[in-house]
Formats: sequence, C-alpha cells, structure tokens
Amino acid sequence: MDRREFLRACALVYSGGALSSLTGCGSSAPVSLPGVDPVAGDPLDPTTATDPLPQPDPLVHLLKRTRFGVSAEDLEAAQAQGAEAYLDAQLAPQLLPDIAELLATVNFPLTQLPTPLVSTLSNSELLAATQQLAEKTVFLASYSDRQLYEVMVDFWNDHFNVENVTGTLPGAKIAFDRDVVRVHALGRFGSLLHATAKSAAMLEYLDGRSNRAQGPNENYSRELMELHTLGHGGGYTETDVREVARCFTGWNSNRMTYAFQFNANQHDGDSKTVLGHSIAAGGGVEDGERVLDILAAHPSTARHLATRLARRFVSDDPPTAVIDAVAAEYARTDGDIPSMLRVLMRHTDFQAAADHKLRRPLDFVCGAIRAFDADPSHYPGAGLIDLLSRLGQVPHRWFPPDGYPDRGDYWLSTSGLMERWNFAATLVESRGLLGQSQASDHVGSSETPASLVDTLSARLLMRPLRARDREALIAVAGDGAAALSGEALVLASERIAGLLLASPAFNLR
Repeated sequence: MDRREFLRACALVYSGGALSSLTGCGSSAPVSLPGVDPVAGDPLDPTTATDPLPQPDPLVHLLKRTRFGVSAEDLEAAQAQGAEAYLDAQLAPQLLPDIAELLATVNFPLTQLPTPLVSTLSNSELLAATQQLAEKTVFLASYSDRQLYEVMVDFWNDHFNVENVTGTLPGAKIAFDRDVVRVHALGRFGSLLHATAKSAAMLEYLDGRSNRAQGPNENYSRELMELHTLGHGGGYTETDVREVARCFTGWNSNRMTYAFQFNANQHDGDSKTVLGHSIAAGGGVEDGERVLDILAAHPSTARHLATRLARRFVSDDPPTAVIDAVAAEYARTDGDIPSMLRVLMRHTDFQAAADHKLRRPLDFVCGAIRAFDADPSHYPGAGLIDLLSRLGQVPHRWFPPDGYPDRGDYWLSTSGLMERWNFAATLVESRGLLGQSQASDHVGSSETPASLVDTLSARLLMRPLRARDREALIAVAGDGAAALSGEALVLASERIAGLLLASPAFNLR
C-alpha cells in the first residue's frame, strides 16, 4: 500500500466535519483541530452535530470504556455473559485465567526480579529493565483478558505518578508498579494510599528521604493533598502542608531492599494539627499513618477521586450527578474501588457518554492491536515504544507528578493525527508491524467494495458508519469495481482497515 496515497485518502475521507468530530470529545469547551475549519451547521461536539456518529450498542460502549481494545471474540463473550456478569468478571480479575500474564513473566524477566536483586543491576541493566517495564505494560494492555484491571493499573499509575528514568527510580518503579499499584488497583483506596506512601519509589520521587525534623521537605505533603487525596481547593491550607510534612519526617526506605524504614531520630515528635485533627506529641511512624487515614476519610478526597474516575470513564468535563453518585459510594464503602466503578458504569451519564472521550495514544495503539486479535508472538515491543514516544505517551515516563493528561484537547495536534494515521497504515500492511497482514485475515466472504467496508467496519468499529463515510470508503475500496478478488481484495482490505483505524469512530470512545 502506497503510504502517500493512504495519507491522502485519510485527509479526503475524514476532512471537514467528519475529521472535526475528533475535537469535541464531549467537552463543554471544544477545541479546534489545526488545519481543519469548523463547518457551519456541523459543530465540533459529536453529541450536537447535525450529522453525528451513529451511537454504538450499550454493551459495545461498556466494553470500549472498560478495555483498551475490543476484539470480535471479546464482544461475542460479553454478549453471552450479559453486561452485569461481564462487569462482575472484570472486577474480579484474580478469577480470570490470563495467558498474557504468564507470557509477560517470561518475555520481560527483569520486571520479575525480587527487589533486592533489582538494586544490584548495573546502569545498562537498569536501562533494559526500564524498557522492559514499558513494553510489558503495553503488552498486557494489548493482550490481557483482565482488561478493566489493566485500565485501572494505568489510571492509578497516573494518579500516583512516578517516572522511571531518573536516579534510582528505574528499579524502584518496577517494585511500585508490581507490588503496589497492581496489588491494590481494585482494592480499597486507603490501602493503596498507604502502600504508595511507604513505597521506595514515592519516597525517592517526592523527596521523602530528605524529610527530616531538622529541615522538613514539603514536596510529598503538598502533592499528597493536591493530587493524591483532597484535590486543589479541597480545604487544606499552607499550615496543613507544613504540619503534614512534619508528620512524615523520618520516613525512608532501604536502598538495597526497597523496604520501608522509619528513622525515629529524624522524626519531629512534637504535637501537630492537621485539618483540625490534633496529633499528640511523642508519636512516631503512626503520625504519618494517622494523616493518611484522615485524608482517606475526608469528603474532599471522595469527591476528588470521583471526579478523576468520571473524567477517565465518562467525559473530560463530567456531569455533577455522576460525580456525586461515585463520591457517595466512596463514603458508603470506605473507598472500595470496585463498588465505585459499578456505580459509575450503571449511571445514566455513563450510558449516554459514547464518543465523549478521545483515545489517548496508549489506548489507541493497544486498541488497534486488540481489535485485530493479533498474535502476541509477533509483539513488536521496541517498535511500539518508539511509536508511543512519538505520540507522547510512553508508560511510566511522564515526569511531573500529575500523570499523563486525561483530556482530549491535550492530545490533539496535526502531528499527533499524522502519527496515528501512519501507525494505522503500518499495522495493516502485509509485512506490517505485527509481522503479518492484519486486514486481509478479516475480510470473510467479502467480494464487493460495499461488503468489504461493511465487514471490516463491523469488525473494527462494532457500530454503523455514517452514510457519507460509508460511501467515501466504498469509493476508496473499489473505485467503481463491481467485485474484488486476489491481490485487489488484499490491497483494498488493507486500505479500508487502515482508514477505519484512522477514523473518528475508532479514535473516539
């Protein structure tokens, strides 16, 4: 397939109003896509467009929000289960057999090393371990059947962001992802909060190691309240920041084993007051633990987490009603994560939110791989990490503490769309990124341009096409041909599959 012709077809098929559907994403303040002029009567928000994308089936919508990608087999299994049973199964991942997890332990051995051994790795070995952690993350997002679990692992790695490049962080982040985030991703928020606070990675990343009575460091206390718990405007003051920092003085970890350590001689044992709660003098490690309990039980934490979850699963600017419902469930269940997710995904605002989210790069790439049900033995780890680097979302390599942005307008740019289109073309080529033709394997009994477009759109999009998009794709597939066969069918299938992956219908969730 000629790459230049493919990119030209992308621009022609998805120009103007069709392409501009990518820019609204359900936000209350749509953004303009560079190089695309909005057309009067065809607004950027796909929910109000005069020619909107046809709505997906409610079960398809549920799957697309709870998975990185949906294969035909995934949809068939969920249809047999029903929505409630599907969601229950995904919220109990320990009961789901998963061959991808077993493959990952073999394919990425450095991520399985016991923490004492990780600390003995050379610089070059740590660099390799960092690469393996990124590749393993993409591998599991693409191939694991525990899809909602992987989505939540990604969510919490953003919420409690720690990069894995600087200093001793490469080794510590392996333990953080494996022994903290993955252990607690579908547990209780309070347990996850305690585990992150005592992790070597967080203590290193936010300067907890240098937080001592003689000179308190406020980095962790500030991010703990602003990002991890209460949220900006959540009711804390600068005095609270200082008092919380004092409570965590003396918290440290062993540099060889990454085990948590408390150094009593570096702790401020005087009395403190945090958010109106008195903490008596003479305490030790329990001062910090008490702060974590206070923060986990605070109503602002419930609302902050509800907002973050609704932004990930509903829309960039989620409605107040769904935030209220999830926050109430947090308070009712003491922060039980599966309970919050059930309330969120049963809410009418969730059910009405199709196409209100843009796939972030990781979601787009893994979703495309899974849509084709690609063979994991052809997994091109390094190639995908290079691609995600160009798209701006390599797992675990966001350096500020706030995690990768979860708003569509951040990810929209001309260069970003071109990278997506190029990836779509590469994925479907006969000797493509996954070592085989992905498109021609899924044409079924298609013999005409129209049947080919219908078959591939049903497979990759799992929803109807707009009439004008279908007509444009049929023209690209057949150029007037009454039938397709042989090499012409293969080439047409590659081009149509690539265009479908590049489409608004695939890039929106």
